[in-house]
Amino acid sequence: MMGQREDGQRQFFYAFDLDKMVPADHLVRQIDAVLDLNWVHKELAPYYSHTGRPSIDPVLMIRMLIVGYVFALRSERRICAEMQVNLAYRWFCKLGIEDRIPDHSVFCRARHERFRESDALRQVFESVVAKCIAAGLVGGEGFSIDASLIKADAGNKKRLPGAHRCSSRAPRCGPRWRHSRNGVGELARVIPIQPDPC
Repeated sequence: MMGQREDGQRQFFYAFDLDKMVPADHLVRQIDAVLDLNWVHKELAPYYSHTGRPSIDPVLMIRMLIVGYVFALRSERRICAEMQVNLAYRWFCKLGIEDRIPDHSVFCRARHERFRESDALRQVFESVVAKCIAAGLVGGEGFSIDASLIKADAGNKKRLPGAHRCSSRAPRCGPRWRHSRNGVGELARVIPIQPDPC
């Protein structure tokens, strides 16, 4: 006999343990085992006011950024969207199943307002990477970047055959470009992790 699910009344209470949902061999468990961020609050305390509404926990922000870098999430918006649906990311960031994910603008505000005149976040992040290297999770001996030099062809009359224009309303079609420092009319191709605009 063929079974059929009934769409009756849903369950009111669920017994759910987020820790059981993350496999024992998942990368976030390996990183979490060596990651100690208890010192971050003391390090960043001078940049926070003693009055007013509590901010987003800086440890949560750093854990979210680590998820972004480790799993190649290219923007803060994408990190927040993935955090909403991925249980392993929530577990790593110490968020419960019903905890609210911070808005992507939190990262932008921290970068452009709170830590604008210091390199505190960079120092914290470099310390975290150093601990991951010491634990053997990251090699640290090699690094590569695509910085191919390509002749600039910016004029409409000089367009290459088969080239097409990007509409401002269409999604981005191709890599982002920036001028190289040599200033000879060449462009360097770079594809960084893009911070979201405020």
